[in-house]
Amino acid sequence: MGPLLEIDRELFIFINNRMSSHEFDVVMPIITDLHKQPIFWFLVAAIMIYAIFRPANRNGKNVPLLNRDLRKSRLKKWAHGLLIVALSMGLSDFVAYRAVKIWVQRDRPEAAGVSTILRVPSHSGWAFPSNHAANNFALARTVQILAPQFAIPAYLFASAVGFSRVYVGVHYPMDVIGGGFIGFLCASLINWIVAFGFRRFRSGEYSSHART
Repeated sequence: MGPLLEIDRELFIFINNRMSSHEFDVVMPIITDLHKQPIFWFLVAAIMIYAIFRPANRNGKNVPLLNRDLRKSRLKKWAHGLLIVALSMGLSDFVAYRAVKIWVQRDRPEAAGVSTILRVPSHSGWAFPSNHAANNFALARTVQILAPQFAIPAYLFASAVGFSRVYVGVHYPMDVIGGGFIGFLCASLINWIVAFGFRRFRSGEYSSHART
């Protein structure tokens, strides 16, 4: 075992075994799968609605809450965002699960014989990278792109999910870091592709109008 993997294993034992507390035992199993619950996406939808319909201030003047042009602009922005979220989470999940896991084939801590306290049902499949981390960091990166004011809470939540995967005993810290990196890159790539496509579409639209 290389020194980096040994450090990773020891850090897993420290978080999973030595950081045990009653509070964490209650909270972490909830956080680890919170993004799969309807209440989580209800909250995301509420944030989106607020971002679309909140009052704006331009050049020191308040823009009416239901200003049509402002609302239309924000709706386009968040439609763009929903497309990025769907594609980036799908891509990150595919890359992590269908490509990297199969290539690396790292056993989960329990299967590798590491001292493990399981706080959720036993997981099958390979450990590296964490799909949970990939999905949540893809979501956080998308939030950063679309609504920078919510970036810190989004990354804190993604980090909490990543930490919970180690605490509940199903991933090593490096699995989480690798998954987060994949999610961040996939969201950045999808955002660039979608933004490029929108620019090409709009330039083509303008060119067509100019010819007519």
